Amino acid sequence: MLGLPLILYLPPFYAGELGMDLAAVGAVFAAARMWDAVIDPLIGYWSDRTPGRFGRRKPWLLAGAPLWMLGVYALLSPPAGVNTLYLWFAAFGFYVAWTMVQIPYQSWGVELSRKYEERSRITGIRETGTLVGVILATAAPVLVFSTPNPPLREVLWVFTVALLVLIPLTVLMAAVVTPAVPPVVARRPGPLASVRLLARNRPLLRVLLGSFCLLLAGGLLNSGLLFVWAHVLELSTLDFLSYVLVQYGCAVLGMPVMVWLGNRIGRHRALALGGGGFLALQLALLAITPGAFEQALVVAVAGGLITSVIWVMPPALVGDTVEYGMLAGGGDQAALYMAALNFVSKMAFAAGVGISLPLLDVLGFNPAGGNTADTLFGLKMVVIVLPVVPGLLGAAILFNHQLTASEHASIRRQLAERGVETGSV
Repeated sequence: MLGLPLILYLPPFYAGELGMDLAAVGAVFAAARMWDAVIDPLIGYWSDRTPGRFGRRKPWLLAGAPLWMLGVYALLSPPAGVNTLYLWFAAFGFYVAWTMVQIPYQSWGVELSRKYEERSRITGIRETGTLVGVILATAAPVLVFSTPNPPLREVLWVFTVALLVLIPLTVLMAAVVTPAVPPVVARRPGPLASVRLLARNRPLLRVLLGSFCLLLAGGLLNSGLLFVWAHVLELSTLDFLSYVLVQYGCAVLGMPVMVWLGNRIGRHRALALGGGGFLALQLALLAITPGAFEQALVVAVAGGLITSVIWVMPPALVGDTVEYGMLAGGGDQAALYMAALNFVSKMAFAAGVGISLPLLDVLGFNPAGGNTADTLFGLKMVVIVLPVVPGLLGAAILFNHQLTASEHASIRRQLAERGVETGSV
């Protein structure tokens, strides 16, 4: 539920309703994600080494949840008259607290099974939960508001209340229900040695580079999509929420197909074809008649059926490289690997916001309205057309990824021959 307001609503809220400078808002969110990316490897490293009978991951979720709730309130429901300095502190604190929960949580999922097909299914189930959260986040304002364009502050308040209830509930549920996972007995290199091993892990680097390109494309698209919706397509905020609801509803329906496809042709090729195809499909938004919501729904349905591949495959692909790293002399450091993926994801988001919003500012785009035809053309080029370039590049990088299902099975056999057990737990 949290991903939707962060990506789609916060930049327009701070730059539009609160009247902050568009370039300054982009710079703050970009810098906050970059700083968060620096923190990620540290939390990953510490999480891998957290002792205790409750496992390596549960203590981090339980300690990080209250700080995360405080960050949600500060960032999504700021007091009136806040300035750029407030946004700096709120954004930086929020992302650090979120990382304390996010990286151990993702690492926990990787550790539940080390088999190629089972890992796909586990990741698919987890990310279905993510998509259901997006659907709930989209449906809540539609059900609450009767006006077509409610203020974004009021929309964000709905998210704030829901999240302050659901974060402690779901964290406690995970801590009570899900088993702790003991680490695989293997080497535990120090921090510098761990970084060097990651840098020599060629399959990991390829997945990270391809994912960065796809996520950069998504950041460029999402940071300005609401602007396109309002100023180019001339549709309301509630229409936009309905569009998102349909897209992610179709994503849930398409999730089993994407998991099956990943196990059939390889997760890397499913990600390349699905991710690149989704971004190319967004070009259809340029052909929509202003005010024609039904035409936009066609794009929502088509894109939704394949978009889940972007959520499921990167963490599962990175999980496979953990065993590759163990074979090369590394330890069972799933959190450090997930930190690397989070680092790339956040840098991609930061770059997306840091590129698109300043570009729109240079082009003279005004979020409040009154834009010329040339300015709106520039908006479409930046938000819809530009993302296709890194998206197709990422697809090309991933398509021939070397760590296939058969290669991963061979790695696990070699580890077993060395006395390292990597079965399901």
